[in-house]
Amino acid sequence: MQVSRSLSCILLVSLCTARSARALDQAPAPPANPAPPPASAPAASGPAAPEPVYESVVTATTPLHGSGLNKEQVPANVQVIRAGDVAELRSVDLSSYLGEAGLSVHINDVQNNPLQPDLQYRGFLASPLLGASQGLSMYFDGVRLNEPFGDTINWDLLPINAIRSVDVIPGSNPAFGLNTLGGALSMETKTGFSDPGADATLLYGSWQRQLARASGGAHGDHFAVFAAAQMFNEDGWRAQSPSRADQLFLSGAYRNRTTNAELILVGASSKLIGNGPAPVQLVSADRSALFTTPDITENQLFMALLRADRSLAKHVFLSGHAYVRTNRTKSLNGDQRDWAECTAMPGVLCAADQASGKQTPIVDGDGNPVPFNDSYNAAANRTDTRQTSYGIAAQLAVDAPIAWLENHLFLGFDGGQSRVRFRSRTTVGTFNADRSTQDNGFLDPTSPIAVNTVTNDLGVYASDNFNLFAPHLFLSASVRLNLTSLSLADQLGDELTGDHSFHHINPAAGLSYQPLPWLGAYFGFSESNRAPTAIELTCASPDDPCRLPNAFLADPELSQVVSHTFETGVRGGYHRQRLKLDYAVAAFQTTNANDIIFISSGTVASQGYFKNVGDTRRQGLEAQLSGRHSFDARGRLDWTLAYTFTDATFQSPFTALSAAHPDAINGSIPVPAGAQIPSIPKHVGKAGVTFMAPFGLSGGVNVVAQSGQYYRGDEANRLPQIAGYVVVNARLAYQLAQPVSVFVLVDNIFNQRYSTFGVLGDATEVLGPKFNDPRFVGVGAPRAAWGGVDVHY
Repeated sequence: MQVSRSLSCILLVSLCTARSARALDQAPAPPANPAPPPASAPAASGPAAPEPVYESVVTATTPLHGSGLNKEQVPANVQVIRAGDVAELRSVDLSSYLGEAGLSVHINDVQNNPLQPDLQYRGFLASPLLGASQGLSMYFDGVRLNEPFGDTINWDLLPINAIRSVDVIPGSNPAFGLNTLGGALSMETKTGFSDPGADATLLYGSWQRQLARASGGAHGDHFAVFAAAQMFNEDGWRAQSPSRADQLFLSGAYRNRTTNAELILVGASSKLIGNGPAPVQLVSADRSALFTTPDITENQLFMALLRADRSLAKHVFLSGHAYVRTNRTKSLNGDQRDWAECTAMPGVLCAADQASGKQTPIVDGDGNPVPFNDSYNAAANRTDTRQTSYGIAAQLAVDAPIAWLENHLFLGFDGGQSRVRFRSRTTVGTFNADRSTQDNGFLDPTSPIAVNTVTNDLGVYASDNFNLFAPHLFLSASVRLNLTSLSLADQLGDELTGDHSFHHINPAAGLSYQPLPWLGAYFGFSESNRAPTAIELTCASPDDPCRLPNAFLADPELSQVVSHTFETGVRGGYHRQRLKLDYAVAAFQTTNANDIIFISSGTVASQGYFKNVGDTRRQGLEAQLSGRHSFDARGRLDWTLAYTFTDATFQSPFTALSAAHPDAINGSIPVPAGAQIPSIPKHVGKAGVTFMAPFGLSGGVNVVAQSGQYYRGDEANRLPQIAGYVVVNARLAYQLAQPVSVFVLVDNIFNQRYSTFGVLGDATEVLGPKFNDPRFVGVGAPRAAWGGVDVHY
């Protein structure tokens, strides 16, 4: 069986790497994060309270992790997530961990697939779906992961057990380049030096979910190897929703006294079925029911990265990388479609151009006209997208003091080219009784699209973090120049052919002050921009909306988005030998000028167009309090409380096409300034507690709560919101022996019936006139349980 072969391969990787560790480990590597020194012994005069021990956390301030600074010196509320945090929750992928435990993060289950979430951070989106208004950038060892075609993020291609740490950087930090409107996620991977040994996990349970992951590292004096693999397979909790995803990560590293070098290879393959939102009337009868199917996305990724750093002098450090990344995405979407009878040729099936209304007869494989038939009520939409990116980056770090004062200067650049080959076509289909699409193979002559694009990006930045004359007071300043050119070449004509260019200079500045471990404050301003992508530039006409992801049009050029962020906050910690408390409170405001959103305008939920809607604003407050009490060397109690208030609004009035909205006049509806942006709840709260007993038993509970949100397509806020919800997840583990633990996970313990996303559409053409409610929802998963085994060697 395929699953058995995959499990065998993954376990073999772990075994081989563990054997290599015993052979290669001649001298132990210095720890990556050395523990703080122990407190001084009490004076002879009598016992005294131990001195507070404050742990400084280092975070990256640019995509290259050689720019690490103490968190207290950064004028932003940065989150640092370590591999152990993710492993403790046994999350399926990074997005599921962030959704359950990340501050100011919530998930929209648009596709109802665990590996295809819309992740929102402070109201900004990182999504695998075309049509989503992307606003976060993501980096993997300094390599940008946003796909060039639509700035999308494919969560299914990330090998989570190869990730050593993740920095979540809020705001419009210019150093992270394009699309850092609301924040950036910067990942650093493991090496054989940082993570020797081997780990493996096997999981099985609800929906026939099978997960196997293994990783292992080994090193000698100068060389190290590390490998990680994961296999995921499940039937899904909704009908006809199986998915699989496999990832492989290989690393070979070299180091000496002054130089580090590493070659990284990443491969991934997935086939995901996410059948999307369903009408509320259908969901009320059966939450697992599908509206239309299939909705299949297949990804194949290969990436090679060579990175290195070298100490040039006592205070001078040079780092850089070169990479190639290629991803092929194929999709098949079954959808409702009203095929027409030819006006000029009665009895013949015709396709109508959306913009002009001109009809074209549909012919079969022999060139004969296809007879009109009322049963032709569906379409099979296929796409094939090949994206290849190349790039280089370099950074010079200088930490020499100036006038005896601490100073950290970073100078860098990154450049890359992305080539995209996009093909799409639509064929005539018929709905089966279960609303799955049967493809009849008759090509819609108006549907073929063949376009090639080339995007060139260049960024140059400088950043400085300088200690002012007061102790623990730091001034940060940075600036970046972004240059982007995008060329489109229509392979079937010249309607889509065109050249576009964008440029922008983005500054940032801030102050951070940490006079005491338990009290610090900061203030910062930052600016960033996002250039329109190929899919946005060619799908921007309200007169001819696209049926994503398979429609391209020759449309007006869009303006680039420019964001401005202000953030201020207080933070601190109280650390003693057995007690650790940390808190952070931040107020933020990000305003986007010329923001681009996808407006749902048709009777089909995926139909719409991209539009500059003027200014939008996301402002709010976030707070987090966490603690740890250690009982002895192995027992401890961890807990965390987090809350985020986000007020996301349109600041400029505009008119949106929304044919499915019950208040629409002639298919459009006015959106006033101050209306809430759909899909963003105002309130998100999270709580978590973990207990680890000295005798090997551990357990934990996580609670996620959020308030209501508006439907996409109801930008005017005229319909009731989707209801908020509270979901409770729990886990329990027991260590059988030193290397082996068993565990049980239960999600949605109380079987909450909830929805995380909504959009307007028209179900009557498929389900009949009784299904006249225009609201579609992305339903949350029901209660589920899994059991498994962990091995740590």
